[in-house]
Amino acid sequence: MTWLGAVPALPGEHGAAHVDSLLLAAFDGVAADFVCTHVDRVGPVAVTTVSARVDGEVDLARLARALGGPVALLDDSDTPEARAARAGRDLADGRCVRFPGQSALTGTHTAAEVVAVSAIDRVVGIGVAVTPTDRVETLGFVRPVCRDGEVLLLVEPAVGGVLRPAEAESPHQCCGGH
Repeated sequence: MTWLGAVPALPGEHGAAHVDSLLLAAFDGVAADFVCTHVDRVGPVAVTTVSARVDGEVDLARLARALGGPVALLDDSDTPEARAARAGRDLADGRCVRFPGQSALTGTHTAAEVVAVSAIDRVVGIGVAVTPTDRVETLGFVRPVCRDGEVLLLVEPAVGGVLRPAEAESPHQCCGGH
């Protein structure tokens, strides 16, 4: 397994990593079991970067074209791509767009089951303690985060005594946004 890093962009230099479906489409045909987004604040302007754990050969030029930005294998340079790859390797501060066991997390599961069937290390409540028997209603979508080398699913209380992931698949736009 190798980690690679990328700095994706849409035409016009707008960051594309927040658009999960475009990001995952770029990885079609690439054996990547972990794909994470990160915010790199080291340079003068923060940029969204992507890291991916890949197995086998990867056509870096094709992937760079699909992402609209540079892609690099993990190395010792201080480029945004290398920092993204290092962040991914360490699973530090990011969002998991693809992770092992993701497809098993549909429906409602106990917190213990979420951990048992996926790469998620812990289910962490926002404003509520979580026990292994607490039910997590996924609504078919989970987007865990990486913090301090752990994969965490952040959840919050929902109607009916269940917990739901804090990040929704299709959040509503607020403040009159279009």
